[in-house]
Amino acid sequence: GCIELAWIMGLIKHFNGVLKATGAMYVGWVDTETEEPVRDTDVKARYEEYILAHTGIRLIEPELTHGYDPNKRTLLREIQIEHDMEPFEATTEEAATFKHHGGNGVDIWENASGGSWSVRFLKGALIRVPMALQADRLVAGLVPTGWDPRRYGIPDDVVKQVDIVTCYALVATVEALIRSGITDPYELYQYFHVSEVGNTTGSGMGGMNSIQGVFKGRFLDRETKNDTLQESFISTVQAWVNMLLISSAGPVKPGVGACATAVLSIDTAVETIQSGKARVMIAGSVDDFMEESSIEFANMGATSNSVEEFARGRTPAEMCRPSTTTRNGFMEGHGAGIVTLMSASAAIEFGAPIYGIIAMSGTATDKKGQSVPAPGKGVLTSAREASSAATQSRLLKLDYRRRQMERDMEVLEGRRLEELADLEDVVDGPLDNTVGLSTMRYAREIEHRLQRQRRSLQDFWGNEFWKNDSEISPLRGSLAVWGLTADDIGVASFHGTSTVANDKNEPDVFNTQLKHLGRTPGHAVPVVSQ
Repeated sequence: GCIELAWIMGLIKHFNGVLKATGAMYVGWVDTETEEPVRDTDVKARYEEYILAHTGIRLIEPELTHGYDPNKRTLLREIQIEHDMEPFEATTEEAATFKHHGGNGVDIWENASGGSWSVRFLKGALIRVPMALQADRLVAGLVPTGWDPRRYGIPDDVVKQVDIVTCYALVATVEALIRSGITDPYELYQYFHVSEVGNTTGSGMGGMNSIQGVFKGRFLDRETKNDTLQESFISTVQAWVNMLLISSAGPVKPGVGACATAVLSIDTAVETIQSGKARVMIAGSVDDFMEESSIEFANMGATSNSVEEFARGRTPAEMCRPSTTTRNGFMEGHGAGIVTLMSASAAIEFGAPIYGIIAMSGTATDKKGQSVPAPGKGVLTSAREASSAATQSRLLKLDYRRRQMERDMEVLEGRRLEELADLEDVVDGPLDNTVGLSTMRYAREIEHRLQRQRRSLQDFWGNEFWKNDSEISPLRGSLAVWGLTADDIGVASFHGTSTVANDKNEPDVFNTQLKHLGRTPGHAVPVVSQ
């Protein structure tokens, strides 16, 4: 882990050649600054202290947040000057624009030397003066110091063109593919059609640095790229991933949300695969950390106040404390999380390692309300059902469903034999090549149609028996697909925002669901919070 982080942070690099200091041939790691050889076993001792100080949740480092320093948050205060100011030199065009905006409050004249003009702001003119404030959100979860997309092989021209969130997504997508055994994305098309590979990668804000360029950069007359607007769109992230990596022609459904974007993305990807529109989906989420989001979350009172936390003697690592009595808000961060999803048949056919199975996915709104961030209980509906535990449907039993499917398969096989026998009626007269070919085609049609019906039976009795059945809740039914019950749930992943309201609501919703599903009282579920 230290070796990988040291490489990511630019502390070491791989070397293959002749060392300048000794003239000896060497293959291995060297220190980036001194180019001295570094043995694998020495990396942890040499760099661990620096790595721990510059990874994870820590004080905001301006070089990682597009120059934002919370200790010097810049504002522009508009003031009215009380006396004529000293003139300053400007070009002809600049002088004209100052006069156009300031009117009678600005005086301009051409200098005697020619080619330049002088501008003077007169008494009563309005100007904006920068001032620096101390923000109270000083801590965030940041990528390792020194993280550089070029180190992963992303070309410099791409890095300069795209927003940083696109670089996060590119790296995370490659890592997701590698974990799936895919070192070359084009290998997918040896097994799947280009229309069967899609992407639902989403974001809460999209390219925030580009958004800042559109609104603040243009306003302050800073150099801003002509195509900055396109890089601010949420959908642009997955567009670049597809253009530079995947090259598919499959479904594109970017998830859009705030903290739950990854959930929305995966839910959409699952539905896309289950509907037959794709067999492979790239899903997940990416977001950035910027001055604007930090300030506005602070104004909402949603994030942890670093100044207050430091005053209480807490370290940055202790400032987000879900479910504690002292919780005081969540912690912002940036980066990307991407997964590769496949249908079971696709994963087996492709030979991909299977890390987990999604038995069910779903989302819900929270009915009536007047606060967007306020937590609600809409997700309770995933446990909705009309029956009681004493009269549960026989469909929940795996053996019962297996027997029913086998009986239906026998009926289907009987129909197949009947239809093949009916083909004899098609042959009228002496058997020739034309009639023989037609008979073979009809037989193939029968087999193809019956095969689809077999798959439909397997889908129904195996996976979909609970759908649209008011007596079986989505949660209970999706567990029963695998012969499981509420007692088999081994861990729960909470949003865990570390806010006063959410961390009461979320456990209450989950506890209510488990009680409704009949989980054994006292059988606690350990929880991990995002």
